[in-house]
Amino acid sequence: MATDPVSPGAEAALESIRDGIAKGRFPAHVFNDRQIFDIERQRVFSKAWCFLAHESEIPDRGDYVTRYIADNNLIVARAESGDIHASLNMCRHRGNMMCKSEMGNASHFRCSYHGWVYKNSGELVGVPYMKEGYEGRIDKRDWGLVKVRTQTYAGLVFGTIDPDAPPLEEYLGDFRFYLDLYLKQGSSGSEVHGPPDHWVTDTDWKIAAENFAGDGYHTPVAHQFGFNLGYFASSGSTHSQGWAASIPGKGHGIGLGHTPGFPPFAGFPEELADEMRRSLSPEQVEVFSQTRTAVGTVFPNLSFLMQPFSIVPGEAGVRFVTMRLYHPIGPGRTEMYSWCLVPKDASEQYKREAYRAYTLAFAQAGTFEQDDLENWARVTRSAGSTMARDIEFPYVMGMDSVRDPDFPGPGHVVTPYVNDSNFRNLWSRWSDYMTGQV
Repeated sequence: MATDPVSPGAEAALESIRDGIAKGRFPAHVFNDRQIFDIERQRVFSKAWCFLAHESEIPDRGDYVTRYIADNNLIVARAESGDIHASLNMCRHRGNMMCKSEMGNASHFRCSYHGWVYKNSGELVGVPYMKEGYEGRIDKRDWGLVKVRTQTYAGLVFGTIDPDAPPLEEYLGDFRFYLDLYLKQGSSGSEVHGPPDHWVTDTDWKIAAENFAGDGYHTPVAHQFGFNLGYFASSGSTHSQGWAASIPGKGHGIGLGHTPGFPPFAGFPEELADEMRRSLSPEQVEVFSQTRTAVGTVFPNLSFLMQPFSIVPGEAGVRFVTMRLYHPIGPGRTEMYSWCLVPKDASEQYKREAYRAYTLAFAQAGTFEQDDLENWARVTRSAGSTMARDIEFPYVMGMDSVRDPDFPGPGHVVTPYVNDSNFRNLWSRWSDYMTGQV
């Protein structure tokens, strides 16, 4: 891996940030700071497990997509064997980009510069003028595409470029209990419905990651019309109820909104709700059956949202799930990916309805997405100002909260849902990576 030169002054500043998080304080400038961005690339994204793709995006042999870890463009492909491989999208001869399309199907990749050919699993198999030009001086086995370590959970493909990173199962830890709400809606799991929405925004990735780690505080303000017009299955007075659940030492967190009297698994077709009761554990059924809204983040930059949405205001809503990736491309600038996840075994009618609800609410041009993006961009712009260097934000909500002893799920679980405990956990883990503790 590349060297990591960070000045003593920067190291001291990062330690100061770490100390402040424990007191419920976090500096504004980190949400739009060139030095912070550079350190994040080296210490966070080069060491963490980062989401690459959902297996259903590459269902057939030869299917591939291109994604990123930090500034490394990767090919994520299903090889002819059926296995999934990730490789750096760079020819080993002179460094040309191999795949110029973001998705496609190919058994082999041929460099457009000098013609080196690789299998979609990364092995070098063809070198023009091999005999005449190289005279046996290279062994093709030594010059395959640079491999990236991958592991999967319930259809999610993660990659890491740190050879010493712990197994993905250990990295996710007990948060898998909550991920199952999005990924195991039935015995066959979930799949993406259509290609991802994909755009660039003047937003720092951390603002979006925090928001989706369980920020129910903004909803009655930023999305107030959703309550007034009947799009949401809750009200401003009940929206704060529920639980904030985080996994200490991991950075992952989820907000579970609960509305008293809300029917179990409301928004799912009854046959799908029955399937979930069979496929999930009794503890998961107890939690998820009474969950209205579930909004969570897998550290560092993968988020999910599930909620019922009433396409016709006032009528019963349909559940949709959005999965979102925030790829940082500069200080205060993010490449956004957004997918719609649907239960694989659900009816086509339900999948269409869920996709329509997702599109109207939280796709690229979704009504509530625009609310968030406008606020996030303004926060990012403010965070980059000169005076913001000396400003801190308060993260003191729920500082004295104790774990709900009756909650059957794992982690540090507190009430109400509107709480800063998930965010303190998120930034504590971020600071672990930034200060070289991981």
